[in-house]
Amino acid sequence: MENFAVAIVGGTGNLGSALALRLGAPGVKIIIGSRDAEKAKKAVETLQPHLRAGEMFGTTNREAVKDANFVVIAVPYEGQAQMVQDLKGQLAGKIVIDTVVPLNKIQPFVPPAGSALQEAQQIIGDEAPVIGALHNISAVDLGDINAPLGDVLVCGDNAEAKQKVMEIITRIGAMAYDAGPASNAYVIEGLTGVIIALNRKYKSKHGSIKITGIGGH
Repeated sequence: MENFAVAIVGGTGNLGSALALRLGAPGVKIIIGSRDAEKAKKAVETLQPHLRAGEMFGTTNREAVKDANFVVIAVPYEGQAQMVQDLKGQLAGKIVIDTVVPLNKIQPFVPPAGSALQEAQQIIGDEAPVIGALHNISAVDLGDINAPLGDVLVCGDNAEAKQKVMEIITRIGAMAYDAGPASNAYVIEGLTGVIIALNRKYKSKHGSIKITGIGGH
């Protein structure tokens, strides 16, 4: 992949902002989306001085996805269904990357659809593939472009889309693993609650996961 554009909807939050900085590279266009265009533009003003390369813009969520090849959903779980519903009809030909984690007061739970990823896919239908990724990475480390990153488990039912998302994960400096179909998403999403508990217990902000025992990756 050479030149491509990534829209981060809900991009003014911690994860979205951190991911935007990691994505900064020649030929990469980053579009920060928010319900409020002014909020998105202010986020870009804050992030721009720290961007290594590439372009960055801020606009509404609906505008953000128009020119994007990849659409990252980076909102709290409670906002996901409405967000995806609002974007439906504009996602054809794009790959949706779902980073959403169902948490209730930092406790993980399994939503009725089976996972946040499966819920998003149900709403979008056949319009675009939804791939789960970046659930278990520390936003603090993600935003520090020199910090090492943990491993990223990538899941979904479209093999080609999954491969493209794994290429992006590799580009931002993490190791990507194909963690199987969308039905595995609830485990990966739920691990975030475990990592939050570990961070609290051991007074850290850097908890992530590492896969061992798989050679030649």
